[in-house]
Amino acid sequence: MRNLKSGMPFLVDHDTSLRDFYYYYKPENENLQPVITNRYENLSLLEQNELKKFENQFYYELHFSNKGGLVMPLIIKWTYKDGTEEVEYINAYIWRKNENKVTKIFAKDKEVTGIMLDPFKETADIDETNNTLTALPAPTRFEVFKNKANGRGQNFESNPMKKQLQEKK
Repeated sequence: MRNLKSGMPFLVDHDTSLRDFYYYYKPENENLQPVITNRYENLSLLEQNELKKFENQFYYELHFSNKGGLVMPLIIKWTYKDGTEEVEYINAYIWRKNENKVTKIFAKDKEVTGIMLDPFKETADIDETNNTLTALPAPTRFEVFKNKANGRGQNFESNPMKKQLQEKK
């Protein structure tokens, strides 16, 4: 006896005792169609007193691209209008859905004047010319050479690890 679909003979066609549970099993849910639901249908607008929490905030949408192909954490230094600074660490898990581009929205209480990516040179970023968002352009390679500035990895400025070592001494 031959199987009608493939034309190939099977032993279960000759000896029916070889047939197992799944030979006769017909799932009941076979004819169900997937139902698409709107996940936002149960949401409602915020009340006026709830909106007041978000009134005096500044929102920034940053787009990051992974040009080198190596997934790394995002280390962002925020410079505020009043002169204060904040460093924010975002885990490399942010790249889980798309390893090429990521968009993240930040809500800040103060107005931001400058954003710098990887301020302490902790990641494997080679091209540092695209790490800042300020009014001043990054210095050219000639200006760096002319001013005898430090090369990559020769940062003589203070950072948290150097401060801790100095405090121990």
